[in-house]
Amino acid sequence: MSDRPTNDDLYGGSNGKKSVGQLVKEISEDFSTLIRKEIDLAKQELGSSVAAKAKGIASIVIAAVFGFFALIFLLLAVRDGLDTFLWTWVADLVTALILILVGVGAVLFARRKLATPIKADLTKQTVKEDIEWAKTLGKR
Repeated sequence: MSDRPTNDDLYGGSNGKKSVGQLVKEISEDFSTLIRKEIDLAKQELGSSVAAKAKGIASIVIAAVFGFFALIFLLLAVRDGLDTFLWTWVADLVTALILILVGVGAVLFARRKLATPIKADLTKQTVKEDIEWAKTLGKR
């Protein structure tokens, strides 16, 4: 007999070596594990981004409540100050105009802060790397 391996040696896994079927099974298990890990990474990354946005929104709301009360007292002081040398209705209109300008500024500020997209850059990069890796498997 020759020392050349037979089909049973190559595909059957004799001599303590793994068969092609076993290798394919291990590759598919590793690939599914990789996909699960990528999904976990995406969840973690997006979760932290959403949590940061929620904390930002909560602090904006708290600041808005305190700012609202401060604004009430400020506007009362402005109205009383203007009332000393203007008619009462003109002082009320000037105070309302100030309130409208502050409100528009707050809306523009909040819109700019909330317009930034939630990013998942790390997940995108690792998925691209995984795709490149999978492409190299087919070329071997």
